[in-house]
Amino acid sequence: MNLNNCLRILFALSLTTGAAVQAQPIGSDTTIAYTMPLLAKTPTGAVMLTWTEKDAKGDGAFCMAQSDDKGKTFSPKQIVYAGSGVSGSRLMRPKVMFKKDGSMVAVFSNRADVDGKRTLQVMATSSTDKGMTWSAPKPVDSDLTPCVRGFFDAVMLPNDELAVAYLKDVAGSTKHEERNLRLVLTKNGVFQPERIIDEVVCDCCNVSLLVDANDALQVYYRDNNDDVRDMANMTSTDNGLTFSRPQILFTDNWKIAGCPHSGAASTTYGKSNLITWFSGTEADKGIRLVTQDGKRLVLANDPTARNGYVATQNQKAVFLWDQTNGNSPQIAYRTINGDKASAINWLNGSTNGINPSALVLDNQLLVAYEVRNANKKNGLKWSLVSLAAN
Repeated sequence: MNLNNCLRILFALSLTTGAAVQAQPIGSDTTIAYTMPLLAKTPTGAVMLTWTEKDAKGDGAFCMAQSDDKGKTFSPKQIVYAGSGVSGSRLMRPKVMFKKDGSMVAVFSNRADVDGKRTLQVMATSSTDKGMTWSAPKPVDSDLTPCVRGFFDAVMLPNDELAVAYLKDVAGSTKHEERNLRLVLTKNGVFQPERIIDEVVCDCCNVSLLVDANDALQVYYRDNNDDVRDMANMTSTDNGLTFSRPQILFTDNWKIAGCPHSGAASTTYGKSNLITWFSGTEADKGIRLVTQDGKRLVLANDPTARNGYVATQNQKAVFLWDQTNGNSPQIAYRTINGDKASAINWLNGSTNGINPSALVLDNQLLVAYEVRNANKKNGLKWSLVSLAAN
């Protein structure tokens, strides 16, 4: 029996018995470069951690592991998909989602060169056995013309269908990079033809999808109006079939003749939503945290602040980012109570930490993040912190 099959069996046992397997082994192999950790809750209340990694040979993998003790320990890693083209950038964070019957759907991007032309596809795969095995990945876009499709996000809709939004090259464009915003939905689990939902957008900023407390689908993306690149929002109340007109969330009037390569992250917050993104406007440069109705709650305006993220549970919210503290980056966070924010806290032990993802678990905050190593292969780490005093 090979090692991968042994890991699959151990993973299955951990799911069925609730056993806590391994204490912080993931992310510690210095020959592997780890990227883009993402935390999520499973329908059974466990914690799911996903990430991508690349070994010394350049082979990539999209991986997952589960915790049944709120992030203290995780099961051995399970490989969702392995291949040299697996992409794990901060602009295209792979994710695993759950359908109502407990089956899993994973979405990730895959790079390839076709006839000498750079190609990027958004791929989807599914599992009906708790991640033990996965279907052969399929492109979400039925048009297989070699081009770039990426900067995506995906979400399960209230009708148990999958929505995937992404940016795609505009056919015949003479510009260096020109993309529009597309949406693909499944119907009875089968991908339908893509639709353009905004013709002109910022061409290299990631999209954020969110199903809010009212079961509406929210799409957050960086718009492009004559090089004014503020964050826009569209809403669908019919599971992505139709959308409202785009609205600017918060008017920065940030004009830049190029893409800033920085999109939004979003989450529900009671009956509202919280959205965070970076703007380089001269008046208020930094990462902002804004409500659905456009009220700015926090501005992380240190020049080194990067990679904003927001996590909530009911009325509890935490805003996170990485920022230089001393001579190294570290994970910073502020707790939100209503529309009031705490002072900046620093996550203990997160020196050289970047690209945080987080979950609020009752009175604790679970944070997963990359760690910069001297060999330039980032590690992966997770930390728990009490929110009782914040």
